[in-house]
Amino acid sequence: MKKYIPVILCFFLSLTFLFTSMDFSTNKHVNTYPNLPAPIGVEKILITSAGQAPEGTILLSIAENLNLDADYRPRALATDLYDYQSVVIVLGYSANGLSHTPRSLNDEIVRTGKLVKEAELKKLPVVLVNLSGSSRANKNTWKLFKKAVPYADYYIGLKNTKHVTKLLNTLKAHHVPSTLVNQLADMQVPFNSVFR
Repeated sequence: MKKYIPVILCFFLSLTFLFTSMDFSTNKHVNTYPNLPAPIGVEKILITSAGQAPEGTILLSIAENLNLDADYRPRALATDLYDYQSVVIVLGYSANGLSHTPRSLNDEIVRTGKLVKEAELKKLPVVLVNLSGSSRANKNTWKLFKKAVPYADYYIGLKNTKHVTKLLNTLKAHHVPSTLVNQLADMQVPFNSVFR
């Protein structure tokens, strides 16, 4: 009987390690990718803004470099989706940008909500993009993010944002795959993977 004690002890230790590692992986797993494993988007693409930050023009430039058929309409409404097969929303609250529209922040939140709901009704993929990282990581950008994330199919953002754990947990709660990149120049690969 004494010769079986080491074998039994090793068996129980193995089981203990197995169960603790399984528990750890299921609780801490976040669905992040270097880029999407398969395309989810189709051209023609509507690029719009949530918060009226000017970074949408940067994303349009990236789309043009990738030879994607895209329009940038920062103030697009839900009724404008008739001509598009994919919706890309650039997140970022800009008080200056919003002052050049006849809308308040609440109007912008409502517009974003209607846009993503209409996209869901039309079965259009919705991609959320945050190009500004920590420079626009404020409570107003977060409100816009929370309005859009339940309808999102993919998220691309910068790693250098405030409250990255809160961001990733929210994406995980809504089952939205995400890619976080180190710098703006790295956005091209995951954005291209949405369509090709």
